[in-house]
Amino acid sequence: MITAVNSLPSFASIMFRAALKRDNRAQFPPTFERLPQKSLLFTPANLGYFSKEKVERFHRVTHWQGTFLHPCYLHVMSFPLHMMLMLEKEFPFSLLGLVHIHNEITQYRPIRADEACVFHSYFKEMSVHPKGVVFSIATDVRVNEALCWSSVSTNLYRDATLSASEQSANSASLKAQTECQCEGQRQESWYLGEALGRKYARASGDYNPIHLTGLSAKLFGFKQAIAHGMWSKSRCLSALERIAPQVFEQSFNTQVQFIKPAMLPSDVQFSMCENSTERTQQKLAARRVFSLTSKGKHDGKSIPHLSGALSTI
Repeated sequence: MITAVNSLPSFASIMFRAALKRDNRAQFPPTFERLPQKSLLFTPANLGYFSKEKVERFHRVTHWQGTFLHPCYLHVMSFPLHMMLMLEKEFPFSLLGLVHIHNEITQYRPIRADEACVFHSYFKEMSVHPKGVVFSIATDVRVNEALCWSSVSTNLYRDATLSASEQSANSASLKAQTECQCEGQRQESWYLGEALGRKYARASGDYNPIHLTGLSAKLFGFKQAIAHGMWSKSRCLSALERIAPQVFEQSFNTQVQFIKPAMLPSDVQFSMCENSTERTQQKLAARRVFSLTSKGKHDGKSIPHLSGALSTI
């Protein structure tokens, strides 16, 4: 069932409702068939939804220099729709403690800030994970009924009741997904300031307390504030755009696995290498692998935060 949405709730109201949402698995067992079949269709009332000020703020905090919208900006704009879906009564999980572990974006053409975009968000998949259950929410963005952009965001609901056999059966695939595979032909060092979480919150509208201050993060079990995962992906794509701007004027797919949170403040290292090209549908498709890491304060060991890839299609 598709429900039309004319306006989006404020992040404050979403967070208040999320805090009250309880685990509902007893009434609605977590199988894909029992996930809410409702999907949301949102058409901004006017193009001010992509106001110049909002777009510029997002581009500044993510260091984007491209001519068109940052590929991650549409994810940020669709995030309230994801929250609305998870706040449905039939959604079986509590929202507090959900972990964003994977994000995939496919952009079929560059999108301008003045285009009239229509968003369609819906549940996609659910499966067992070594640490609980994962489920995905997809979003399609169309302009004049043509699909221009799509995303799949995968979240983890931690569940300690899984059997050891279920966990071991998935451990190998999890390791393969999360290992950083890029030593990096190109490397950059970035300093993530203590205020980064608040700056990104103002740009994205995501005021999750774990990103804002050390004090608010401690209330949720973190030693200090952590960087938004989607800021990390956005910043990596901005770095790739400076290296190979032509890629972002084509159709491409980019996927990232979020591994460990990057603390604020901290120093991180971005690495990128370009794999040999692959012939796809009579053309050469370049694949760039990238990662974001830091070094442990005491032992100097590499800490992986994000690993990903970008491929032209």
